Amino acid sequence: MDNSLAKTRIEILLLFVLYLFILPRVYMDYDMGFWREWALLIHHNGLANTYNTSINYFPVYVYGLYVYDLLQGTDANIIHHINNIKILFVFFDFLPIFVLCCFRQKLLSFRIPYLFLLFNIAYVFDSMVWGQIDSIYTSLAFLAIITSVRYPVAGILLYILALNTKQQAIEFLPVMAIALLYSLRNFRTALIGIITATGLQALLLLPFISNGGISKLTAIAGNSMGLYNQLSICAFNIWYLITKGNPYFINSTDTYFLVSYRTTGIVMFSTASLLLLAPLVRRVWHLRKNNLALNETTYSILFLCTGLLCLYFFYFNSQMHERYALPIIIFFFFYGVASKNYKLYVLASIPFLLSLDKCFPDYLPIVHYKIIYASVVIALWYSATVIYGSYLYYQLIKTSKMGL
Repeated sequence: MDNSLAKTRIEILLLFVLYLFILPRVYMDYDMGFWREWALLIHHNGLANTYNTSINYFPVYVYGLYVYDLLQGTDANIIHHINNIKILFVFFDFLPIFVLCCFRQKLLSFRIPYLFLLFNIAYVFDSMVWGQIDSIYTSLAFLAIITSVRYPVAGILLYILALNTKQQAIEFLPVMAIALLYSLRNFRTALIGIITATGLQALLLLPFISNGGISKLTAIAGNSMGLYNQLSICAFNIWYLITKGNPYFINSTDTYFLVSYRTTGIVMFSTASLLLLAPLVRRVWHLRKNNLALNETTYSILFLCTGLLCLYFFYFNSQMHERYALPIIIFFFFYGVASKNYKLYVLASIPFLLSLDKCFPDYLPIVHYKIIYASVVIALWYSATVIYGSYLYYQLIKTSKMGL
């Protein structure tokens, strides 16, 4: 075995064990209360009756709770050890690094300074401290995109898992489509992808068919946009800069000038996204037509574009939670890896950590959230990240055209 590969495996494994050993006993009471309640509901009513209860999350996390129930065995253990559900979330924080750094594989050829990501408290805070599931769909979507470039069927399956974890995974759909535009070269592969994706989706839904769970799950997915009508749920995005008062107490369906806040956000996001995605589509189509492989420049564009798409989704849309910015951390990190420029990664990590800490007070020793206008400061920081990231992207597009 390659000594460097063995060393990498040992380092990642030891760090994972260390994180489990120091796993904080504190958590967001509101969220963990749901995990405790839902685990008990599944334990008492059975997996098949999941969607005949108050549970409104998608199947992948339901299976995670089911496995947790099996490991705990009793109500008392389920209640007492609920903090251990974080192990699942931390595992997915490590999963992309484990896949890319612990095996000889062809997904990414450049060296990855993985400790720079795994030691980033902004990256692991949501899982280790807060106790939320965002790392699951984020890591699955990230792996889906980079896998789709070489192995489209495997990438499609990973994305199906991401979509079945949380509805926010829909934000990655345009980039997934672009990756498949490059890699799907014949009808047979496309057909295999459709059949296997359909089969995986059916398998995920199989336990819920007999008790009317499918229709209820469909209703949950359809009503997810209207679940919270606040303009911003501590997201500290553009709405903290262009509205009067606290956006948390503004209804997103109210009129903002001529249309609703929600519609305004969708228009801003859609416009920014079209401008963002068009250059990536042109480049990928050129590579496909000329049968060229993706180089580090193209990967830089891919990671930066995806990270900005997630940032725009969070920054412009209404009804955003503070945690929805998590995907920008891993995509901006890998942009830094490919481009050797980590400034954007650092710039984006700071407001994300500050926003999480502001909504989870008294964990970090510095009570920054008590500073006057702290929400506006974080919103301005996110704005600087949007501006700087967009500048880097269009500069990269401009200079990369010379190499085509």
